Amino acid sequence: MLPRLFPRLRRPVLLSVLFASIAIPLTFFGSGSAQISRAQVELGLEVLSRGETTPTRRLELMYRSGWTCIPRQRLTINDRTAAGEFIAVALRTEIDGNAIRVTLSIVNDDYTNRESLTYKPEREVGSYLIREGETRRAAELDQFGIEPFEMKVISLKSVVFKRGEGPQITNNTTALELARLEKDFLTYRLWLKNASAMNVVAYTISAGRSSVSVEGGLSRDTPAAISAGMTASDEVSLDASDVESSGITIQFAVFEDGSFEGDSKLGARFSAKIQGVRIQSPYVLHRIEETLMVDDGELRAAFDKLEAELWQIPEAMDKSSAIEFLRTKFLSLDEKSLSALYEDFKGGFYEARNIALSSLGSNRQHLKDRAQYDNSLATAKTLRSILESLKHTFETINSVRR
Repeated sequence: MLPRLFPRLRRPVLLSVLFASIAIPLTFFGSGSAQISRAQVELGLEVLSRGETTPTRRLELMYRSGWTCIPRQRLTINDRTAAGEFIAVALRTEIDGNAIRVTLSIVNDDYTNRESLTYKPEREVGSYLIREGETRRAAELDQFGIEPFEMKVISLKSVVFKRGEGPQITNNTTALELARLEKDFLTYRLWLKNASAMNVVAYTISAGRSSVSVEGGLSRDTPAAISAGMTASDEVSLDASDVESSGITIQFAVFEDGSFEGDSKLGARFSAKIQGVRIQSPYVLHRIEETLMVDDGELRAAFDKLEAELWQIPEAMDKSSAIEFLRTKFLSLDEKSLSALYEDFKGGFYEARNIALSSLGSNRQHLKDRAQYDNSLATAKTLRSILESLKHTFETINSVRR
């Protein structure tokens, strides 16, 4: 099976880490026999500190009980004398019907090194039974010099938004439309529709520090990011906190002919890469065609030679010619921008090579694993089929209008 020209990314390429300062994972830890299935647990806990518009913590309960910590630097200290040298506030949780019991404790030592003989036990602050939809203020923290935060229990069931509902959507394109938007406790998921008459081969969606880039095929018979008139089959997922603080932005869309709309800087980079793939592809196609002309008895050696040569592929254009080509394609860019864009353009040369190398290498290894990589007629027939498929791929890449 041939690889996609640009693999489709189902999850964010860059997802902000909301709790980057925490020293331990935020997942809850079950307690042996107390575990229950995810389907049975439909509650989560939000912790919101004063002055923050997004939760300090969002905790999805995967088990009946668990714990996590909020480090000192994420909390507001009202009285440094009363606060002392504590390093975190621990939250212990337990599911109780349609409620969560939360027990808060002050942590005065490294909570990741509990086995140490010098570990200082935690000091309990208070216990709260919070039902679904309720909010409780941890008022007891005040006596420890810590600004009390609020805790809210929320259902984990997904919510599907109607048109016009949900977070703010900024769309820098006319081709892409929001087809569906839904939210669970930690994530927003959305599906886009391509309302244009051309395949979209790349697009980017962002939300604050989160960004997702999706890339698809450039040829007519390989999967586009979103085909003309179709809705994407894969969802894009974004961190809920980023979405709720910054909204969602559809930044740009690049079409199969290399044109684009939306963010000019980002769109130009993807477009330049696509142009580089197409300019390098005829050379790769020519070498595949030459290899197919070899007799069956010599095909395995020719197959290996093709792979070795593609690793040393000459670039389709020298830098000065490439800059001149880009100047004709991106008339609004200055010389500094064109020079920067050259790197993306050159990257397309090697992307074209990698399309072929990925198929040649993986198929050759598969044959070797099955002890079928020899000079037999059966091997030659298989190699010829691989090369014919690659030839078709590059023919269709070259056939897309520029």
